[in-house]
Amino acid sequence: MNTSNATISICTIQPATVWQEPERTLTRIDQQLAQVCQWHAPDLVLLPEHFNSATDEEGATGQWDAARRFAVDMARRYRINLVAGSVERWDAGAGARVNTALVLDRDGCELGSYQKRQLFGYEIERQVVPGRSPLVAEVEGVRCGVLICADLWFPELVREIAAEIDLLCVPAQTTIRPESEPAYARMLWHTMAMTRAQENVVAVAVSDHAATAEAPFRCGGVASITDPSAQPDMAAIQRVIDDGAPGYVVAEVDLERQARFRAYRRASGLLPSLPQG
Repeated sequence: MNTSNATISICTIQPATVWQEPERTLTRIDQQLAQVCQWHAPDLVLLPEHFNSATDEEGATGQWDAARRFAVDMARRYRINLVAGSVERWDAGAGARVNTALVLDRDGCELGSYQKRQLFGYEIERQVVPGRSPLVAEVEGVRCGVLICADLWFPELVREIAAEIDLLCVPAQTTIRPESEPAYARMLWHTMAMTRAQENVVAVAVSDHAATAEAPFRCGGVASITDPSAQPDMAAIQRVIDDGAPGYVVAEVDLERQARFRAYRRASGLLPSLPQG
């Protein structure tokens, strides 16, 4: 974090993944990160849900182990704090699959982990076990909350941590019904990110798989960074990737400006009062 002016530079990655081909997918993410770090100096980078685009057989941990090693290597090599999207892993203690995100610092050390709480579609069919606890991880003085994909559909999951965070990171892997369109998914997700950002006055970063991802399902490419305090600069309030293409979004969030805007909203009666004591 740039503590001299209380800003944080955020990058959200949207790769063209290849389902069940983790080596090709991770190579593409590595190439994107190299490009990002050549032209920008992000403090924090966000990868999508299932960023390795692979799953393990029941009881196996090979894909989880490989994805975790990759994430640690990326954080160290590019000297970035990293929200390593999420990976489905086998939890021996629970005897079940869980969907887990990692938050890593620039040295690849783990700052926290989060287990997805609201399961969707095939996760229910695969008997993935939902998490029970929220996560707030401090990244160089910035309080970051993490939710995964379908979690964002439940406003109460954001509200329970809103007063404790400066930034909400949401790794996602959107899936679209055959009769629907990626453009609809983007409209829906951009609207939802804007709503969560505005109703809680917190910056929201969403990462997703590109609409050109190679998979037996279609993705929307809904990546965005929303900063509700950026007004009156309308273009800076929400940054997206046109047409859901592979790429990335970079934005600098002014945390002092966000705090002032939050105080205004609270004084106006549009945010809950802070607890006393």
